[in-house]
Amino acid sequence: GDKCPPVNQPLSFGKVNDDGTIQDPVLGTKFSLKTGEVVGKWCPSGIGLLLGGLFDPSGVPTYPVKQSGGTIQVQVDVNAKANFEA
Repeated sequence: GDKCPPVNQPLSFGKVNDDGTIQDPVLGTKFSLKTGEVVGKWCPSGIGLLLGGLFDPSGVPTYPVKQSGGTIQVQVDVNAKANFEA
């Protein structure tokens, strides 16, 4: 969940933008907060200009969320590991 492609740095260090995206702080790629898909150019800044050409563009996972009172609830698949290893 907190891995930003293509080199898996933490996306939690990214910047949430007014356009509904979160931006990779190192490589500059923007991802949709709703779908996880790449928005705009793949790896457009800094070292991303070199690394981006080595990898196909890929999005990030998204999870259903809802606000309940003063908390935010995130739905995750607690069986994901078991299903993957089956």
